[in-house]
Amino acid sequence: MKIILLTSGLFSIPCMHYLAGQKMLHSVVSPGAPNKNTVPIELNAGHLNIPFKRFLKHELLSELKNWLTDAQPDLVLVFGCGYKIPAELFAIPKFGFHNVHFSLLPAYRGKSPVFWQIRNGETVGGITIHQMTESFDSGAMLMQHQIVISPGDTLGLYTGRLAIESVQVISKAVEKLLNTGNDLLYPQNEDSASYFPGVGIDDLKINWETQSAKQIESLVNAANADYGGAISAFRGQPLRIIEVMQIQVTNPADFAPGSIIHADANYGILVACKNTEFLRINIVQTAEGIFSGIKLAGLGIRPGDRFESAAGLSGVQITV
Repeated sequence: MKIILLTSGLFSIPCMHYLAGQKMLHSVVSPGAPNKNTVPIELNAGHLNIPFKRFLKHELLSELKNWLTDAQPDLVLVFGCGYKIPAELFAIPKFGFHNVHFSLLPAYRGKSPVFWQIRNGETVGGITIHQMTESFDSGAMLMQHQIVISPGDTLGLYTGRLAIESVQVISKAVEKLLNTGNDLLYPQNEDSASYFPGVGIDDLKINWETQSAKQIESLVNAANADYGGAISAFRGQPLRIIEVMQIQVTNPADFAPGSIIHADANYGILVACKNTEFLRINIVQTAEGIFSGIKLAGLGIRPGDRFESAAGLSGVQITV
């Protein structure tokens, strides 16, 4: 099996090493200009002595097409591509293009499936390998594998686990292709399909008045680490909340959501949420740096201070 790996995601690196070790990897291709993800991909390809090529969007129908035509791969395996691949390229590899998608399709179609699954409090996700078509994430499926989303999983932790698990899924998928080709692909059920867009700045903002403690914790975990944390405000200034934990408070009083009810050097900062629920703020990032809740308490945050909802904040950008 001769495979070209088309990727812009760091989570493809375990797969790259596996395919290279199995002598199946012809080359690694990255779309777009160099960035913090594709530079390490290039370095890993070099370490493995695997050819690496980079193509810009306007080169897909010229240089990339020529690269595929010359290589005549059996399969192009895609791990994250921000460009829409021209349909005429799909017929060049023997088995076409197959995409590795981190959800149990047809649920959570779109380019940020792990963020949305964690943000929505899902407890089960997985990996789907499907044939690529002109419609994003809708092609017939080759292989699917379910993976639990554990309590406290962040986007980074869960994606890392998916990256490792994907090696075995890809191994089985390649074996299936070798034995049966594309004959045993099975269609997605459009009746149960769901699509989620790319993550926008408003999707990262905490609303203390409307979101429960569980919803805020899920948002914080979903925003860690790719998006730099969930966004709140304190004394009119934006800050990123990177880690929180739900806690039980004995004989709780009724506080306004976002109110700091306790702050000291032992327990850090405790914040009230709606429905008499509470969170401990473990890690935040401000303009001055990254701090623990205990550190913030030492810097002077006191009970009676309040975290504010971020809806009205402007000028905040996604950190990627």
